[in-house]
Amino acid sequence: MNKVSKNNVILLLFILSIFIAGCGSVPKADIVQNTVANDNIDCICCGEIVPDQALFWALVNKGVSPKLVESFKNPLSKVLDMRKIYPGDKYKLVYGRYENIKSFELIRSPWEKYVVYSTDSGLVAEKDTIALTRTIFSAEGIVHNTLWGSMRKEGIEPAAIVNFTDVLEYDFDFVTDTREGHKFRIMYEKISFGDSVISVGKILLAEYGTSDTVHTAVWYVDPDGRDGYFDLKGNSMRKSMLKTPLTYRRISSHFTYHRFHPILKIYRPHLGVDYAAPSGTPIVASGSGTIIFAGKKGGYGNFIHIKHSNGIETMYGHLSRFAKGIKKGVKVKRGRLIGYVGSTGLSTGPHLDYRIKVHGKFVNPEKYAFPAEPPIKKKYRSSYIEYAKSVINGAEMLANADSEYVDNNENNGENK
Repeated sequence: MNKVSKNNVILLLFILSIFIAGCGSVPKADIVQNTVANDNIDCICCGEIVPDQALFWALVNKGVSPKLVESFKNPLSKVLDMRKIYPGDKYKLVYGRYENIKSFELIRSPWEKYVVYSTDSGLVAEKDTIALTRTIFSAEGIVHNTLWGSMRKEGIEPAAIVNFTDVLEYDFDFVTDTREGHKFRIMYEKISFGDSVISVGKILLAEYGTSDTVHTAVWYVDPDGRDGYFDLKGNSMRKSMLKTPLTYRRISSHFTYHRFHPILKIYRPHLGVDYAAPSGTPIVASGSGTIIFAGKKGGYGNFIHIKHSNGIETMYGHLSRFAKGIKKGVKVKRGRLIGYVGSTGLSTGPHLDYRIKVHGKFVNPEKYAFPAEPPIKKKYRSSYIEYAKSVINGAEMLANADSEYVDNNENNGENK
């Protein structure tokens, strides 16, 4: 190698060392040299948050120094809750070889991003959003084969169908009681970006009719700020307890005082309901209360006993395991995860043995009517009834017109 070639090699190594010093170690190809201007080399680090990953470690693991990351975390935290950074969020950091921040972007969606940039007075962070369109959509139809398929046929989003059944779950069991010919009507908010529906908002009206009953729930906020779903008379649709504590496939054994036990081969009372479901299916507390037992209990296997208000107790048997933090003395709220379906104890297959006691006496979970939360106050009752009528009329008009109403109160991109 001649003298000129050696000098070229030395120069090349020197330039390379400057680049590495400015950008830190480069374990992945996400950090690249972007421009060279005024002897200040810009570095770009970009990527995507993966599950169980903090933004700090996402950048540090790609060679960005911890000091550099900390320098823009403080201004960013003023416009973004750093605990609420989700898998799929994309980021892009631009900085110089002397670790001076040029810009940082956290891109949550095409309509929502967070930007940090440098000014004469230091780093500044802003939330950059594009307003979304909120429309009111209404549809109605008749059940053929399945409620899900029938509602999807009418153009109703999957999330809205789930929310619809959640609203009426205290009064109607859609798993066992849905029948061919039943009628439904729904009115809800759609949130769109351009021509794409990105999420659904509040269910404003949920109505489900059987051969002899119509279940109607209207979303209402009274002048005092109390909100919720109410029937046409102003009674709360929300009961003190959930009708069922899990999503199940079928009832394998009903409440009875004379049942042939498949393992013991004798007749004896079965004072609960067996919900057949795959092992591992989540089970939630039917109502708020205190756990008075959580452990193994004879033929029940893994067993949970919760004491609620109004003299109500609920019991959950044959669980495969308990949820984290579930033990005697723990207070739980309605809907909290408490365990998972299993087949422990005297059981021929995975299911939940669910039992309810009211003032010390077992009752049939399928038939017992739990007390409702307080109705609308008398002073607001007449205005609510008029409002409910207008909601139903509006839903009917929209459904028959096959159109949507555009709400001018736009959403600002906060959908996660």
